[in-house]
Order: sequence, then structure tokens, then C-alpha cells
Amino acid sequence: MKKKIVHYQVLFVFVLMFFSSCYKEGKQITLAEAGAVSADKINKSVENVFKGPEIQMGNGKVRSWISINHEGVPVEIGIEMTDGALYGLSQDPEDFAAATFVLPLHKKAGDLTPFDHLVINWNVHGHEPEHVFDVPHFDFHFYMISEGEQMAIPPYEVAPAGFDNLPPHAYWPDLYFPTAGGVPQMGKHWADGTFAPPFTKTFIYGSYNGKFIFLEPMIIRDYLVQGTSYTAAFRQLHVFDPTNKYYPQKYNIYKDPATSKHYITLSDFVWR
Repeated sequence: MKKKIVHYQVLFVFVLMFFSSCYKEGKQITLAEAGAVSADKINKSVENVFKGPEIQMGNGKVRSWISINHEGVPVEIGIEMTDGALYGLSQDPEDFAAATFVLPLHKKAGDLTPFDHLVINWNVHGHEPEHVFDVPHFDFHFYMISEGEQMAIPPYEVAPAGFDNLPPHAYWPDLYFPTAGGVPQMGKHWADGTFAPPFTKTFIYGSYNGKFIFLEPMIIRDYLVQGTSYTAAFRQLHVFDPTNKYYPQKYNIYKDPATSKHYITLSDFVWR
């Protein structure tokens, strides 16, 4: 997909290798453990689950959701995918519209968290650098700006100033660095300096015009097809904007064995 080529540069790989020994991210958990964890959250902690509308994706459906406990604190926010959503996807790397799925969030999500909407981007052939991210994968964007603001982000070549206006250094998450250029209708991507190939999953930040605007688990399709479960803490921003919201500290990948639905979520919220 041409628009994604600028996503990362070849230098990215070498910087990542340098940092790769500094931090071990997360742990893989069994399918049974994932089912038990999700069931425990739903049955014991959660007062309500608020879901967004179902969206057709491939041969299945996707939707957003947020769960909130009895104290009014978010438990999880994320994406629910039926198994069919992993199949029948566009095979045209140039058809950006056919590979983009916008998921509105319930109003409760905006009231409690910084997130406005979610977007799934399907990359049928991945993107550069070669032999690292050139495998079929999904970008799961959790946007902290409106859809209108997101869609107004221009190509880097047309207006680079917004991309090159980085957030103040004091905000930056440890060991993350901004990649060159930027992607229209997304922003500038920030890479995890501890990542090392082979790529199955990684966690990305995004910025535009001086603010961090999205969080992004990036996961290969095969990882989801296999039903592999994983949970990880991700490094936090040092300053939060907006304030007076609940922000997540972990991201999770799991499949519910009872329904065969896949979940990509953020959890472990704290008040900022």
C-alpha cells in the first residue's frame, strides 16, 4: 500500500536492534487463561458493556466496545471481531478505502477516556522495511482526535509542518522515537525502540501538530488466525492531554473460546 510506505524507514530496523535488549514486553498467555481472564472481568467486575454499531469487515463483523465497573471506572476498551472478519479481505494494496474500517465508540467511552473513535487498517502485503513489516497485518488505531480531524491530515509531501511539529519532549514515552515523514489521514508514527524482528505484534504511538493523537497495536493476521493470546504493559506518556480522563496501561489480544470472537483491547485504566 503506497500510503504506508512512508510508515517506517530502513534505519528503523537498526535502531530497534540496538534497543532490543533493554525491555521485555508482556507475556503470552494460553487460550484458556485468556478466556478465564475475560470471563472474570465481565462476570465479576463489570456493571455494563457499551457497544458500538456492527461494521461489515471481510466475511464477518467488527464493532467497538467499552466495559465499565460498578465504580464507574473503565475495565477494557477495544475491538470485537467475528472470526469471519479475518477472511475475505481486500487483496488490492492500492485500495485504501476497502482496507479501512471506522468504528464509532459509545458516548460513554468519550466521557471516561480520551478516545473518540477506532479505525482498523488492513495491510494485505504489509509495508517497508522489507523482511520486517512486509507481511499481512492490521493496524488497530485508538484515536484521541475526532474523525474529522483525522481525515483532514494531509499527505506529508503536501504539508510536512504538521507532522514535523513534534509533541514536547517531556511527553515522549521512554525508548520511543519518531519515524521519518508521515501518513495522510493518520499522522507521524512513533516506533518502540525495544522491538526486534520477527514481527508478530508491536505497539505504536502516533502524533500530529504537536500532540499525540493515537495508540496503535499492530498485529499480523496469522497471529489472530491462530488465536494466540497476549497481554502487555506499554510504556506511558509522561504528560497526558487531555487530562481528567482514564488512560490504559496494557494492551491485550485474545480469542473467546465460547464464541470464537477475537478481541484487541486496552485495559488497566488509571486516572490522569
